[in-house]
Amino acid sequence: MTSPLSNVPIYRQLADLLAKRIEEGKLRPGQPLPSELHLQQTYGVARGTVRMAMRELRERGLVVTVHAKGTFVAEQS
Repeated sequence: MTSPLSNVPIYRQLADLLAKRIEEGKLRPGQPLPSELHLQQTYGVARGTVRMAMRELRERGLVVTVHAKGTFVAEQS
């Protein structure tokens, strides 16, 4: 879970949690990530926090976002 008391920003904590799920194979290549609303409700964070976490994951090369379709786990090379 995320902790507001941590020195690590909440969006990065969320990105790290999702990255771990990808690395463990719980989220597989090509699989869509949960919706923004689902992530907001599950982790008790704001929409902006979820969007920043998605941007972080895109920068790490772990996910790709397709306009009007969603965000998906990227194929790892």
